[in-house]
Amino acid sequence: MIKKRISIVFSLLIVMILASACSSSTTSKEKEDGKSAAGSSDSVEIAVDKVEYVLPSEYDSVNENQLVLKVDIAMTNKLKETLDIEPSSFTLYQGDTKATEGEPEDYKQKLDYTRLTEGKKVTGSLFYVVDKGEKYQLVYTPISYGDEKQDPIEIDINGADEKLLKTADRLQDPAKALSAYLDILFYNVDNPRFEKLTGEKKDTLLKEFDAAIMEGFTSTTYMSEDEIDQEVVINLVNSMKSAFKEKVGATAVTKTSSGDKAIVELKGKPLDVPSLQPVLQQEMEKYITSNSNATEAEALNFVFEKMSNEFKNVQTAEEVVIEIQMVKHGENQWKIDPNDYRSEEIASPFVKFY
Repeated sequence: MIKKRISIVFSLLIVMILASACSSSTTSKEKEDGKSAAGSSDSVEIAVDKVEYVLPSEYDSVNENQLVLKVDIAMTNKLKETLDIEPSSFTLYQGDTKATEGEPEDYKQKLDYTRLTEGKKVTGSLFYVVDKGEKYQLVYTPISYGDEKQDPIEIDINGADEKLLKTADRLQDPAKALSAYLDILFYNVDNPRFEKLTGEKKDTLLKEFDAAIMEGFTSTTYMSEDEIDQEVVINLVNSMKSAFKEKVGATAVTKTSSGDKAIVELKGKPLDVPSLQPVLQQEMEKYITSNSNATEAEALNFVFEKMSNEFKNVQTAEEVVIEIQMVKHGENQWKIDPNDYRSEEIASPFVKFY
């Protein structure tokens, strides 16, 4: 019976960490404006509203260090007759090399074929797989009718522009925010950028976390706070976190991002908790044999203490890779999405229970 309670309590510890880490999720949209380039011919005027680096989607074939250049454009028909707009009329060159077109998660963002009557405008985005920081040239070749030909429109884009490079730096903000949660809640490490990255109040979050841990112990063991040796509980949690920090080697990388949501890949080698059971079983049996009059609360406190000591010896299991959805709020701040089912798996790269 005691052994079963120990397993339940330990599992609940991880659930409490998750519950604390995912306590809130407020989202808002960041707005960026400003035209960076323009070009014109006898038939059409092209304005580049915004250029930014974005993460490749699952549909893109890219090398490890490549990104996607997203170019937001607006096209206006200058002719009196209807003008056909073909996305295939656009080509992006990186130096002398033609860049591969990208495929965004949301295909509705892409500039689509359309017919513009006189003076009308269409907007959309173009996506290209590129190497960050290079010089690019966007070329629009108008559709020719009969013998009438128009010169192409060429728009230069400096991939090393400071503002454009900042858009690349921000792509890993969701992963940095998730790592900040791990520092504070899983590792007991002070991350000075935690509040800036997540928008969470660190002291409030830690207070909620500590309360959740104690509530988890009392509700699962049916022990009152007076019966629980709080120092033992604190030592157990701190021992577990020290083992996380030393052994798990967790890494977080933003894989995809669209609007106010991002997917972060979290990987780590979880602690093999079942490997502790034989040692704890022996210690528990010795204690019960030597202390036949011990209460269940006393026995549990004893085993918690032994468990704390054994964490330094626990081995790791095979690497586990999961995805965590982050939601954006405020100014480039990200929180774990508590409404996404994947958030329930956040403990998987840290603890193996079976």
